[in-house]
Amino acid sequence: MGRWIAAQKWDLIALGTSALIPILLVSHLEAIELALMFIVVFVGLPAAVLSFVRVDWGLAALTFIIYTNAADVAIEHGIPSPTKLFGAFLITALTLRFIAGERPAGTAKPVLLALLYMSLILVSLSYSDYFRDAQEFVFNHIREGIICILIILISRTGVSFRLLIWALIFGALFLVSMNFAQFVTGAYWFNFAGFANAAYDELGKELGDYRISGPLTDPNFYALILIPIVPLCIERLLNEPIRLLRPLAAITVLLVILAISLTYSRGALVGIVGMACLSLLYVRISPRVLLSGLALGGCLILLAPNAYVARVNDLIAAFSGEKASSETSAADVSVDGRKAEMLTAMRMFADNPLLGVGAGNYIFNFQRYSQDLHLMNRGENRNAHSLYLQIAAERGLIGMTSFAALLWLMAKSLRQAKQKFEQAGRYDYGHLVAAFSIGLFGFLVSSLFLHESYPKYFWILIGIALSLPQAAAWELSRSDRLSISV
Repeated sequence: MGRWIAAQKWDLIALGTSALIPILLVSHLEAIELALMFIVVFVGLPAAVLSFVRVDWGLAALTFIIYTNAADVAIEHGIPSPTKLFGAFLITALTLRFIAGERPAGTAKPVLLALLYMSLILVSLSYSDYFRDAQEFVFNHIREGIICILIILISRTGVSFRLLIWALIFGALFLVSMNFAQFVTGAYWFNFAGFANAAYDELGKELGDYRISGPLTDPNFYALILIPIVPLCIERLLNEPIRLLRPLAAITVLLVILAISLTYSRGALVGIVGMACLSLLYVRISPRVLLSGLALGGCLILLAPNAYVARVNDLIAAFSGEKASSETSAADVSVDGRKAEMLTAMRMFADNPLLGVGAGNYIFNFQRYSQDLHLMNRGENRNAHSLYLQIAAERGLIGMTSFAALLWLMAKSLRQAKQKFEQAGRYDYGHLVAAFSIGLFGFLVSSLFLHESYPKYFWILIGIALSLPQAAAWELSRSDRLSISV
């Protein structure tokens, strides 16, 4: 025992020193901040070190951190950003592997296209009228776009792809479990250190309730990031090879659906309908499963909160013209407001069709344009509330072309990856690609009504999609090697 202690003395000293850190911080931190620091020290640091040995595991950990918005929560409590820590470790590990002669094949085109897209965003600052005000938006967009490149360079096998999917599912489960606790106890005032924000809102005529927004500041965006998790959980429930994880997927999808309903997001409902329609085209569903799904959907509609039903009815009435202006509630001012914001975006694009007004500049031009068009006066700077109209207004035809090229390569990558996985006999990965495609489609459909406030989630999904062809190619070559050896 004495010889073992002597041999391990430096490890034991390091462990003992790290164990003293929470004790030394007790007098300076509140309980929640202490818990977050404990997680960073005893979970984050070992996981970051593990990134050198298993880079794909480190990438999955970074994906979990970004998806849960843990960096912003940590910074809010005065704790260093874990995203920077993991990012630095992963970039260092990649650099060392590059120096050692390891070259990831098939990554040049997607990386260059992602860099081109980010470069055009940066260049748009040069002709914007609000250069200083838009800097933060542009630099955040580019900084968060690095995760896309990291995913493309690191995720090169089917196992890495599956790890990333489970990182997203575990991230969603981490968040929605807190929302479930709020729902059961009614304690929406307790926000779990910032991971489960909620605020009371008027949802319809004489109807109001708390709307959850998770670690974000807007419930609509929280619903947006939960949408892709639904088909992923359903697919893992049916095909996950580790059977102990299947009940976890089932629990997650139920809690995610509950959380989406508690956001009262109408755009999320449109995204879910879009995913359902694509599923009917993409996946062969037996009549029995289809009827079961319709029955489940009917039950969910019957169990939906009255305020949610009222919001959906108001939205339909507002766009169909069946609702008189005297019947408009305070909550549905948002419908007319979003119409004004979208019309304003169209006018900005019409005035600046080639280059747009500059990335991040829509919000600062909104009031001037809306007044010129005699639209509804919102009394404040507003966003476009549409990803596609915002890109058109801020970056013009050039920006829209680069965005369309990114989406085209993404769709091509998904199709090629599914085919190669199936050629390699990995139908499980092929099914996972299909589920991911459906979830991404739902995200893009809901983005018709939401702008780029949190581009990190867009970059994660795009990065996974663009990394899939090389993962499928690796599995195909592995299958060929095994067949030759046999």
